[in-house]
Amino acid sequence: MNSFNYGDELLWAYDEPFDGVASNSFTEDGVAHDSPNSSPIKRLSLSQPIVPPKKSPTQISNTLQIPERIVFSQLPPEKIGLKSPKKNKASGPVTVQDEFYGVYCLISRSELKHYKNRCYIGYTVDPNRRIRQHNGGRQLGGAKKTDNKGPWDMVCVVHGFPNSVSALRFEWAWQNPDKSRRLRELGMKKSTKETPFAFRFRVVCQMLNSDPWRRLALTFRWLIPKEELPFLGENRLPAHMEKQYGELIKTKTVVPQEIVEYAFMKNCYLCEKAITEISQFLRCPLYESCASCFHVKCLAENFLHHSNEGNCLIPISGNCPRCHRFMKYGDLIRENRTLSHIYTSSVPKDSSDDDDSSDADYYDNSDDTDYDVDYSYGREIGDYDASEDI
Repeated sequence: MNSFNYGDELLWAYDEPFDGVASNSFTEDGVAHDSPNSSPIKRLSLSQPIVPPKKSPTQISNTLQIPERIVFSQLPPEKIGLKSPKKNKASGPVTVQDEFYGVYCLISRSELKHYKNRCYIGYTVDPNRRIRQHNGGRQLGGAKKTDNKGPWDMVCVVHGFPNSVSALRFEWAWQNPDKSRRLRELGMKKSTKETPFAFRFRVVCQMLNSDPWRRLALTFRWLIPKEELPFLGENRLPAHMEKQYGELIKTKTVVPQEIVEYAFMKNCYLCEKAITEISQFLRCPLYESCASCFHVKCLAENFLHHSNEGNCLIPISGNCPRCHRFMKYGDLIRENRTLSHIYTSSVPKDSSDDDDSSDADYYDNSDDTDYDVDYSYGREIGDYDASEDI
C-alpha cells in the first residue's frame, strides 16, 4: 500500500483490490495492525476476516472516501497538482496611450466647518482615477492633505502641457503664488469676502496670461459646469486656448501593423533637406492633401518670423507655409510625441523574448498604475509643496 500526499489530503493507492479484507501485517502475538500508527485489532480466529472497529460519526466525516483503485486520469487536475495549459489571450490591436498632463483643483464637500470649501491643487495623468484615490484615502493612493477631509469634487483641470515637467511647474506656481517668481511681484492674496476657489481661479487666470504659460496650447476644462466662473477683464482666456466642459476620457492611438499604412518622411518643405529623425519631424494636419513636412526648428522659425516674435524661442501658432492652414504649435508637438511612441512600439521584437508577452500588453497602459506617485521617495510628486490652508 502506497501513500501519495497532495496538498492537505492524503490518498492511499492500493496495489490490490480491496475486497473487504484488509491486507494488514501480523505480529508474533497474533495482532494485526492496519498501519504503524493505528491501534491493534484482535482477531477471533485465523479463519475469520478482520473486522475494523466501528468509528464515530466525527471520525467517519474526517475520513477521505476513495475508490478501490485510483485512476489518475479520472482525478480532477487540482487533486494531483496539475493545471490546465495557459491559453493565449486573443491578440488585439496594438495601441499607445495618448499623453495627458493636467493640473486640477479640488473642492472639499466635508460637513465639518474646518474643512468645508477648502481647495487642493494637484497634478495627474488620469483625472478620473485621481479623484477616486483622493476620496478613497491614503490607503488607495490619495494625498496626505486630502485624507479624511472630503468628500472632494474635481471642479476644473488645465491640460495640454507638452510634458510632465511643465505641468509640475504650473502646479507649484498655482499652489504658491506668493513664492513663484512669475507671480510674487503681483502680491496676490485672498480677500476676506473671497471664497477659496474664487481666489484659486483668480490665480490661474493670471497664470494663463503670464509667461511662459500663455504661449502654450492649453485647455481649461470645467468638470463641474455649475461651478463655472467667468474670465473677466485682463484675465480673459487667451485666444489660442480652449475652454471645454465635461468629463475627460482616456484615448489611445492604434499602431498600424501593415507597411502600406505608413508613409515615408519627405524632405523639409522649408529647407528642402532630409528629415533623419522622428523627433525632428512635424507635418501639416492636412497631411493627406497637403503632404508637407518640416523640421521642428524650421517651422518654429517660420512661425516666429511671421508673427514678429523673433526674440522668442517657442511660437504660439501659425499658418502652414504650403496650404496656409492655421496650426497651433503645441498641437504639432503633441502629435510628434505620439508618432514617436508609435515608431517605438512598431520596432520588431527580439526572437528571444517570451512568447507570452505581447506588444499590446506592454504599450497599452490600460492598467491602474499610479503615475502620480514617486515611488523612489514614497510620496506624491508635488505634494510637498501643496497648499493645504487657503
